[in-house]
Amino acid sequence: MKILHTADWHLGIHLYNESLEEDHRLFISWLLNTCIPEHKPDALLIAGDIFDKANPPTYARQQYYQFLAQLIPLGIKKIIITAGNHDSAAMLEAPKEILQYLNIHVVGHAPTDTENLLIPISINEENEPTVVVAAVPFLKDQDIRTPGIDATTESVEQAVKNGIKAYYQQVALASKEYHEKEIPVIAMGHLFASGVSVSDSERQIQVGNLGSIDAHCFPIEHFAYVALGHIHLPQNVQGSNHIWYSGSPIALSFSERKQQKIVRLLTIDGKEIKSEAIKIPVFRELKRVEGDFISVKNEINHLTNDKLLPLLIDIVIIEEDYNPAIGRDISAFIDQVAMEKKEDLRIANYRYAFKNSLASLSSLTDVLTLADIKPAEVFQNILQSNTLITEDKEACLTVFNLIMEEVQTEN
Repeated sequence: MKILHTADWHLGIHLYNESLEEDHRLFISWLLNTCIPEHKPDALLIAGDIFDKANPPTYARQQYYQFLAQLIPLGIKKIIITAGNHDSAAMLEAPKEILQYLNIHVVGHAPTDTENLLIPISINEENEPTVVVAAVPFLKDQDIRTPGIDATTESVEQAVKNGIKAYYQQVALASKEYHEKEIPVIAMGHLFASGVSVSDSERQIQVGNLGSIDAHCFPIEHFAYVALGHIHLPQNVQGSNHIWYSGSPIALSFSERKQQKIVRLLTIDGKEIKSEAIKIPVFRELKRVEGDFISVKNEINHLTNDKLLPLLIDIVIIEEDYNPAIGRDISAFIDQVAMEKKEDLRIANYRYAFKNSLASLSSLTDVLTLADIKPAEVFQNILQSNTLITEDKEACLTVFNLIMEEVQTEN
């Protein structure tokens, strides 16, 4: 049996003001027309963050449902999709009953009875399970803990970690009968594991210590493979060869511009599961151009592009001395590039600073639009300018992250 593991598609996302709709279209086309026909997987797992927002744009929903419709004739026996922290669990589950008739299983909410998460997959004539998938979605605060009235920051963090660990222990217990029959169990998850590398595009609240889980949460005697989502860099967890993030299929921020994007292919032989990375072609290059204004202009004027989609550029200009006119000059240069090179490259974002002046939030707002500034950046800027001791700053940031989780996560 073969299974494909992917995650973190973020359909509907924009990189600054640039839509990545075409990037997703090319990835989906490659998956349907090249990857799946070549490797012939029996099942497909998508571990959360199908969409970038709980209420995605119409074109993103169309991409999702058109993809599912095109999958059906390809002979995949089971398609299992779980909700991530960016998804609306209710929206994903709305067509659940209809999709299930097509062997597409969608899990948005985490049930109290974890046995309801177990999805057997069979490829033999006797219809006996070859493998069982525990389709665990993103675990919300209310799924895993009961907040105490006087809970401290430390106890809240520990309660979240303990709650996630306890939930997976319940999943392991629910799958006990399969373990006894030596049928491998694959656990899915959408969470932050400690010790992994992150990029700018993961939500700040999930990247702190809050809710971080270590490899001991997924012992190999319970889970032969753990298919994770949420972190966009493909990697394993703490050196464990059975716990993997597939990463996002396309670069979602400039911090991901040098990453080789992949899907993971699992091969199941008896109770053994081996996995390997299948490289995804690069459809668009992301490039950061840094230096003083003259060197940046020179580099951009000599750039070439050999990818299917226009090159996206992030400009960082650092000048020695303060120059109030430089903003106007940069804006004029960007307008010129947009007119002359729009088929080959696009400037997604730019910012500038001066070595001989102090950065401040007010200077940020001179260069960036309000939409470009993240709430966490504003709050951290305030903390840095405050006289609080380090411990108090960390406590304030943790409370801020908790508030952001309440705001950003669907009730």
